[in-house]
Amino acid sequence: MKNNENDSSKLQWTLFVIVIPVLFTLTFITVILTVAGVDVAGKLKAAISHIPGTAELTSVQEKNNSKNADAAPTAELEEENKLQKTTIEKQQQEISALENDADLKVREIQQLSQEVKSLKEQLQASDNKEKEGKDIAKLYEKMSSKKAAEIIPFLSDEEALRILTSINDDQVIAVMEKMPAEDAARYTKMLADS
Repeated sequence: MKNNENDSSKLQWTLFVIVIPVLFTLTFITVILTVAGVDVAGKLKAAISHIPGTAELTSVQEKNNSKNADAAPTAELEEENKLQKTTIEKQQQEISALENDADLKVREIQQLSQEVKSLKEQLQASDNKEKEGKDIAKLYEKMSSKKAAEIIPFLSDEEALRILTSINDDQVIAVMEKMPAEDAARYTKMLADS
């Protein structure tokens, strides 16, 4: 019985002092290497394949795994390919719609630019007319009221009205006094309406 106890104590000692610490150390090192990014399983397979007799076992397992792996991914790849094609078609439709929108926006911008240009030209023409009107009004202000009263009835109603509204009130009164009564009445009515 002593012999049996001795054997069991030696076994326990070996287990607690050698086997368990070695297993703990190997596990700890494997975890650290895996976290560090090292492919421990791949390195282990490579090391085992160099041991005589085990290379044949690992190559048979890899062949079986590759046959099974080839069958399943083909269907998955076809399905994924179809999904990608439909996605590409949808994206191409969206791109063409966006291009059409962009073309419409460019046309709108061009049209608005033309309108702005036209309005600027009209504004400039209006400013020029106003400036000319002011220049002509200054001319009539310097002119004698008798001469102005003789000339204004020969102008168009629009031009006459523009001149009469541009010169000062005292000058208008003096010009109207020198005009024939019916012309003075007509221009007075036009001034009142404007």
